[in-house]
Amino acid sequence: MKKFLVLSLFLGLVGSVQALEKLDITTGAYIESENHNAAYNSSDVTVHGFRVNLNAKDFPLWTEFVYEYRNADSSSGHKGDADRYKVMLGSALKYGNFNFNPTYELRITDMRESSEKTTDHRFQPNWGYTFNDQWSLYNGWLFGYRQDDAYRGYSEVKSWDDYFHELETGVKYKFADSQAVSFSIYNEYVKSEKSDMQYRAHKFDDWQVRIAYEKKFDNGIAVSPFIRYSVSSKTENSNGVDTDHDGKGRYGVKMGYVADNGIGVYAETYYQNEPRENTPGPDSPDKNRVFFKLGLDYKF
Repeated sequence: MKKFLVLSLFLGLVGSVQALEKLDITTGAYIESENHNAAYNSSDVTVHGFRVNLNAKDFPLWTEFVYEYRNADSSSGHKGDADRYKVMLGSALKYGNFNFNPTYELRITDMRESSEKTTDHRFQPNWGYTFNDQWSLYNGWLFGYRQDDAYRGYSEVKSWDDYFHELETGVKYKFADSQAVSFSIYNEYVKSEKSDMQYRAHKFDDWQVRIAYEKKFDNGIAVSPFIRYSVSSKTENSNGVDTDHDGKGRYGVKMGYVADNGIGVYAETYYQNEPRENTPGPDSPDKNRVFFKLGLDYKF
């Protein structure tokens, strides 16, 4: 019996080693910080994230596992603290000038100070088309279903079914081997299930114009400044008040570096200004946000 167990363990280890040899493995950690002006500092959050990505070498399939420790560090306390778990499965396919990058993500956010929890199912049928060496089309689409375990006016948590999507369609022009510019139209839409304790269902609809510039330097550093501007943005709050965010702007830059030894460093920072004009009632103060992200990866 002992010989059988030892043999089974040995064969299992050999099989695991052979399986790992067929995978590109990337591990990493990152930190994010969101800070708002005084009127909205209850939205401040610091995130510590850890990720493992497994990419098959012999066929177009990858999976990724992410854990985030979300710390709502604000004067209102830590009622927004949460653990977030992400499991993703995706592929990368190419047929002629078409490329397809479908992805499914299961995202669970579990609040630490309450019984509230959200479970997202995110489907991303991303695809693009290359016209020539300079021009290409890209479509970053996301359709989501959310089960939200929340109070919504009741004294106990109930389950609610919400819908959301994020749709981005744009073109990229590559005017040098190391430089490109992109222009896109983006829409985010959220509709929450109405509670009997609410005046109406919560809705959010945001239309943006996005512009980005990409530059890759010979030393391996990549830089991409970007602008995102909301030409139409509106929240229909569940209490009956409409809030317009027209003119919301995000101005930032993304940076990255990958060394020959498999170490990668990346960062992002931006400033966002969000007007908040209420109907009916007086306007709310603008909501300003400063965001910073820094990450480190290692590819085995």
